[in-house]
Amino acid sequence: MKKILVPVDFSATAENAADYATDLAHGIGARVELLNVFQVPEFSPVAASLVWPIEEYQLIEDDAKKALEKLVERVEEKYKKAHHEFGFKAEVFGRSVRGEVEQEVYKYFTEGKMNLVVAGLNPADKFTKILIGSVARKIIGQEIPVLLIPAGYRFKKPKKIAFATDFSHSDIPVLCALAEFAKPFDADILIMHTEDSISNPIDAKQNTEDFLNRVADRVNYRHIYHRHLNSKGVREGLDWIVENGQIDILAMVHRKHSFFYRLLNGSHTLNLSNHIQIPLLTLPPEHKIPM
Repeated sequence: MKKILVPVDFSATAENAADYATDLAHGIGARVELLNVFQVPEFSPVAASLVWPIEEYQLIEDDAKKALEKLVERVEEKYKKAHHEFGFKAEVFGRSVRGEVEQEVYKYFTEGKMNLVVAGLNPADKFTKILIGSVARKIIGQEIPVLLIPAGYRFKKPKKIAFATDFSHSDIPVLCALAEFAKPFDADILIMHTEDSISNPIDAKQNTEDFLNRVADRVNYRHIYHRHLNSKGVREGLDWIVENGQIDILAMVHRKHSFFYRLLNGSHTLNLSNHIQIPLLTLPPEHKIPM
């Protein structure tokens, strides 16, 4: 059985991501595991070098476990109200550990042989307007598949998934994994590539044909289409496809030095504000694990 991992901090955004993951799990036949990573608070620089009493650790851990048990119950209850299938029970489990979030998420993902991380995105800060927080960026940087759910976004069966590509060879195995994710929903995959007006049209056409031929040879899925966009840049192309393409999920590869990498790690993070209105699936290069 497939496994979906959801990092939770007991916020409304994290609980919404857990609800989304549970509905998604129903569609792909998966179990959901909620992971809470708690940290002992540090009140001063000196505190980091002090040894906390074991009783304090235990109290924090007990509180986290109780909160997690209640969250699991709420998620299961909401699931039961939404789905009335006789004999079917959502498999939702919880675990609480101490450590750094991104490290524990990666450890749990790899050791537990998970298939996908579903994480909530907090609303943008009204001053900075940065939607991807440092923790989310660090989790994505662990090179595991992460589906980011905007605050308040409710699950709906994905009918169209847009895959933004630069026609890299390493995107082919990623498309194979994405096709396995889309199959249970019979969703369309829209391969999206943008070119600016100064690109050589002959070279662009050849690159497109070469990539699509490799897709036809390697990816066993019949609902794959291609959309070529002429725009001033990649950001403008993403703007158009999200606003006009009736997309349910936007999928991108997190490749170093790619446009998406710059969006997550540089000053361009601001530009993601137009694309996080829908779930954003970030995938490591050459990802092959079924989702």
